[in-house]
Amino acid sequence: MSATRLLVLGVVRASQRAHGYQVRRELLLWETEQWANIKPGSVYHALRQLLKNGMLRSAGVEESGEGPERTLFELTEAGEDEFIRLLSKALSDASVKPEFFGAGITFLTCQPRGRAISLLRFRLSRLEGEQQSLRSMLEHGSGGGKPEHVWELFRSWQVLADATIAFTRELVERLESGAYTMSDEGAAFGSPEWREAPSG
Repeated sequence: MSATRLLVLGVVRASQRAHGYQVRRELLLWETEQWANIKPGSVYHALRQLLKNGMLRSAGVEESGEGPERTLFELTEAGEDEFIRLLSKALSDASVKPEFFGAGITFLTCQPRGRAISLLRFRLSRLEGEQQSLRSMLEHGSGGGKPEHVWELFRSWQVLADATIAFTRELVERLESGAYTMSDEGAAFGSPEWREAPSG
């Protein structure tokens, strides 16, 4: 649900105002069903819950030539706070699921550059700690009642940890080198200003 909430809040935030079909269409374009397992029904459920919890508010209706009027939503102050909280957690917490981290990467540029680097460095330090624990377990672990082949599972975790650390380290380096327009630098992706910026 955290990935869905972050993505839905992010789309509404970037659009300033959006109806459910618009949010769903945007997420379909990003193929979130593939990497975040977001189904159309979960988008509408998230919108209802966010509205109920005061993170979205109704901003009027939009006429539709294809059916009934569509309710427009916009972020409240609480919704903005929740978006930033979820985004910060997605980028910094090494224990979050891949789809939540993916949602964080999607809206990475909604953070100021220094803040994004700091969050990812925190994640990196936790990942490196987990990597050391895995290495120690593989180097010094005994059978411990486990079938011999089960250690292959731990080796697969180590390979995944190594790849995740390498990716995170390289992303930090790219950000430090000035990659991407961040929220404190102009019309960053995911911001209302990005929608309004001239293309090309």
